[in-house]
Amino acid sequence: MESTKQILVKSLIQACYFTCEVPWACISIVTESGAWPTISDDHRVGLLQLAFADIGNASGDEPGAFTEDHAHRILDFVKQTWDAIDLLLIHCEEGNSRSPAAAAAISRIYLGEDREYFLPHMYWPNRYVYRVILDVARQRGELR
Repeated sequence: MESTKQILVKSLIQACYFTCEVPWACISIVTESGAWPTISDDHRVGLLQLAFADIGNASGDEPGAFTEDHAHRILDFVKQTWDAIDLLLIHCEEGNSRSPAAAAAISRIYLGEDREYFLPHMYWPNRYVYRVILDVARQRGELR
């Protein structure tokens, strides 16, 4: 049976105006902690706020870089909300790099497909974020 779940990628500005009539959750990604936008709470089941920079290849010691802890938080949040939602909104500041990377990894884990987030001229997913999320999911036994 085909899943009716949807993973939507938006920019910070688009996320501010986003509304949804079905149960949904949001992963809000910004660079600086405390800079999260106000997101509608109508029909929203959960909200995860994360702050990390759009760094492509981090060795773990760059200030603000994406870490395995961020990946665990994303995976825990999605695991907690997935069965209760119809839509997962993921936004970052521009909606081009960090959020499509997270969306691609989550889509691969839960829907078995990630190619729409790698289409030329649509998004430029941060490969490091994508890879770390999948590596952590693999370590946790959550990657099909």
